[in-house]
Amino acid sequence: MQSALYSPAQGYYSGGGAPFARQLDSGGGDFVTGPMMGPWMARAIWRWAQPLRGQRASIALMSEALKVREFGGGRGDLAAELLRSAPHQALEMEMVELSADLQQVQRKTTQGLGPIRWIQSLEPGFEGLVIANEVLDAMPVKCFEWAGRQEVVEWGVGLAQSGDDESASDDGLVWVAQPAGHLLADVVLERKEAATARGLPWGPGYRGEWSPWFGPWLRSVFESMDRGAVLLIDYGFAQPELDHPGRTDGTLCAHFRHQRFDAPKELLNRVGLQDLTAHVDFTHVADLAKSVGFHVDGFVTQARFLMAAGLLEIAQPLLDQTADVASRAQLLSSLQNLMSESAMGEVFKVLLLTKRLDQASRDALIQGGFAQGDRLASINA
Repeated sequence: MQSALYSPAQGYYSGGGAPFARQLDSGGGDFVTGPMMGPWMARAIWRWAQPLRGQRASIALMSEALKVREFGGGRGDLAAELLRSAPHQALEMEMVELSADLQQVQRKTTQGLGPIRWIQSLEPGFEGLVIANEVLDAMPVKCFEWAGRQEVVEWGVGLAQSGDDESASDDGLVWVAQPAGHLLADVVLERKEAATARGLPWGPGYRGEWSPWFGPWLRSVFESMDRGAVLLIDYGFAQPELDHPGRTDGTLCAHFRHQRFDAPKELLNRVGLQDLTAHVDFTHVADLAKSVGFHVDGFVTQARFLMAAGLLEIAQPLLDQTADVASRAQLLSSLQNLMSESAMGEVFKVLLLTKRLDQASRDALIQGGFAQGDRLASINA
């Protein structure tokens, strides 16, 4: 999965694939993210994040500009709208982007909107807001199967032994099972015991995913920050939902030309040309965040966060100012997709992490986006 997504020049996110349209508003691509659906997410985040401006000004004795560091900014839609939302000199924007192709698209999207820096390694001493929208789901995973009797199997990829293997992909790749290594086996056994304690015991054949990248990434984010907040927005579940008896085949899937593929054979097709992704285990993320030193301060659905951040109040003036019927309908449709339980509003979650914020600032961030419908108990269970 790491090779398929990130191999230089040939990996999906390194030039091999076309996750987003090459030209803005031209269609194409393989999927749509929340910031691509209009100004809503950026405007809500900007309004919610205002307590961080006072924190930075009072403690660091610097200007009241909010510093934002965004990971995996896609086409640059979120950064562009944040720059439009912020008053002059009220925002300092950084983009962490390893892909030269995507960086070029981001530069075009944000051109002329305000100051912005691109970095490829995390500079220490950061104070402000870190945003990672649909970043964790793009980190490679290991696929496991609980075989029973304390046995854990890891599923990998190999070459078909014959050309007539019906399970092989178009490129002759097949799924291959082998005993899990000690690290993966220990992680799975611990999670299996936790599921049993919750009354959700696994049967033989239960499958899932585990990402070894989450821990190192969270540690690097923590160590590069002096003070601030981290907003993680992604699709996924708490472990009790992942362990539900009706969800036993894992969540690994592919996206290509706005179609989702779940069949195991399809995941091995179009290597480097299609997205590979798994739903985020937010219980695991929260545990890792605590272990590196973060406070875990909030966990809600995307719809709850946007509502609490005042998106409906933000939206009404813009809708009132939009006289063109087609444009107004498009804005309303994108707003509904972000907030509807049947679309992105329920499956997407928002996790708040903080480091060295005073209690008043933490309370303001929690009240501003996480007080209603908080699900912290579900990831702490």
